[in-house]
Amino acid sequence: MLSFLRKQSALLAALINMSATVMAQLPEQDCINAIPVCQSTYTQLNSYVYEGDVQELTFPTNTSCLQGGEENSVWYIFTVTGAGDLEMQISPNAPGDDYDWAIYNLTNNDCSGIIDGTAPEVRCNYSAIPGSTGMSFPYTGTSVSAAGPNQCAPLPVLVGETYVLLINNHANTLLGYTLNFGGTAVIYDTLPPSPVALDPFTCDPPSSLHLTLSEPIKCASIAADGSDFYILGPSSVNVTGASSTNCTAGYFTTDIDIQLAAPITVNGDYVLHFKLDDIYFNILLDICENELSYLDSVPFRVALADAEFSYVIHKTCSGDSVIFTDLSVGDTVNAWVWDFDNGNTSTLQNPSVFYPNTGTYTVSLAITDTLGCFNKDSITISTYFEPPVSAFDVSPGPYCAEIPVTFTNNSTGQSIIYQWFFGNGGQTNLENPVFAFGSGGLFNVDLIVTDTIGCKDTSTVVLDIAPALIADFSISPTALCAGDTITLKDGSLGIPTSYEWIGNGITGDTTTQVQVVYPSGTYEFTLIIDNPYCNPDTVTKSIDVSDYPIVYLGPDTDICIDETITLNAANPGMYYLWSTDELTQTITVNKVPQIVWVLVDNNGCVRTDTIEIGNACPWFIPNAFTPNGDGLNDIFKPITDGNQEFTFTIFNRWGQLVFQTSNPNDGWDGTYEGHEEEMGVYVYELRTVFTNGRVKTAQGNVTLIR
Repeated sequence: MLSFLRKQSALLAALINMSATVMAQLPEQDCINAIPVCQSTYTQLNSYVYEGDVQELTFPTNTSCLQGGEENSVWYIFTVTGAGDLEMQISPNAPGDDYDWAIYNLTNNDCSGIIDGTAPEVRCNYSAIPGSTGMSFPYTGTSVSAAGPNQCAPLPVLVGETYVLLINNHANTLLGYTLNFGGTAVIYDTLPPSPVALDPFTCDPPSSLHLTLSEPIKCASIAADGSDFYILGPSSVNVTGASSTNCTAGYFTTDIDIQLAAPITVNGDYVLHFKLDDIYFNILLDICENELSYLDSVPFRVALADAEFSYVIHKTCSGDSVIFTDLSVGDTVNAWVWDFDNGNTSTLQNPSVFYPNTGTYTVSLAITDTLGCFNKDSITISTYFEPPVSAFDVSPGPYCAEIPVTFTNNSTGQSIIYQWFFGNGGQTNLENPVFAFGSGGLFNVDLIVTDTIGCKDTSTVVLDIAPALIADFSISPTALCAGDTITLKDGSLGIPTSYEWIGNGITGDTTTQVQVVYPSGTYEFTLIIDNPYCNPDTVTKSIDVSDYPIVYLGPDTDICIDETITLNAANPGMYYLWSTDELTQTITVNKVPQIVWVLVDNNGCVRTDTIEIGNACPWFIPNAFTPNGDGLNDIFKPITDGNQEFTFTIFNRWGQLVFQTSNPNDGWDGTYEGHEEEMGVYVYELRTVFTNGRVKTAQGNVTLIR
């Protein structure tokens, strides 16, 4: 209870003296110079007295549980490198001393956030109980007043979060304390400092560089002669010194000013590098002695306001269109003023302007950046305008197909190219072409001239081209036979005005048609045609005149039904066509009666002949008959004609004669002596002599069927 009352009395004294200013004895008594946590245990043999230059816990804006504000304060800062629950103990060297403390979350904030309340207080203990105080299990409180226990709940933390610890020596003794960190979280600073950025430059060439680091470094590790640094870039840059204004108020800093031997006047990309210095043989050290790596570097650009631009002239068919492109150096240029020397101006960054006439112009660009830096540049450009005009001449006519025509270009324009179109699919890019038309007709000859910017003009001439002479003649008839009249008739193309025939019996003839009669043989003819403006032409053809074949198959004749006859069309090697559809020179015929004809063709010279072949021996014997009185097949007899002699006999199976006759018109009716013979097989014998003296005999079987 006495300790609690003592705390209330101290609070009252703090409120009464709130406006008093007490000079700090050590930098780490202000949050801005907090001691980085580099190890798990800190032993402080002598306690701090008084607070820092800045009273962080201002009332009433700050609602910390430390009701007396800062008293004999010291600050520690750490960033979480391993997530977990953070535990902490402050153990006074004198067990009766009373220490209080508070932890603030500075993630994405700074020490000023403690003053205005934006950096939240996450743990606080103002217990009046002397002895050890801190965060440990199983305590659950997060903010403890004077009447509470001297322990708070462990603090759950995440990687990357930054916190600051304020320790207040409320006992106001000088005996010190031991600070221990524990738990599952990792907060010790094992990471080296690294460069963050260089400040941008103003209008003037930079004579120094202001470097910001990722964490405070020891002021003592900065080599004053600048030997921690060197710079590479498009121009030579020498470093002559390095310092920090913050080092006058504390032992560590996050800002360094690097002095250069001379301002950087050459624009371009540079790189600030780090190296072991010549004084301390280290680069830069943070409070935990972690060294900045020589592999680190900071690229930066010197982009002083420097007006520059380029242009591209686009030719058009009515003038020159010029596109200007701003190439000015200076990352913060925000104003452009163009003067095109033709009465026009522009404030666009990349303008375009049209010049309709030929001329020379001085174009200027003035730029201004966000800092008010100004620069100006100018370029002289020349414009030129001359539209193309197409014109050409043609060699004198008249004109004929396949006779070259000369074309002479008379066009004007700037760097023009030529496209000739001759109206028949022909074309060329020659300036003065010579062209022969392949056929006759009316042709539009076009000349299109195009300059380098695509402007065009066209001129046209219509040419009447006579067709070329092509000599030809026809020969009729198609079959050229000895003794026939052969007609040779002009069939030439073009417009010939003269003709000349050369050949057997017609040499010197100048008509368009001649007729000749030749015996068999081979003959050659030539026709020459001409007119005054085309090339003459000649054609030669050969003809073969063939003999008519002599065809005789012989006189008409008769043969028996089982005889043959051979017919010969003669004329070996020619084409044959028989009425029997056979194609050979000779054929064999056994069918009677019939008429046989043959066609013999000798290269179209055709002759034919016909022969009639009669039946000299008609003869047919049935093999069965049906004497049943129905009027069909009731009589058995041979079918024959032209018989001089005739004997026909029939025997039954026992060899008994049942019928005999010498009249070809008589036949057996199937009876014997007035009685019907039984069904069965009977044997017949036949002998006859035809009128041509041919003797025929036959023996066979006939079946009687009732």
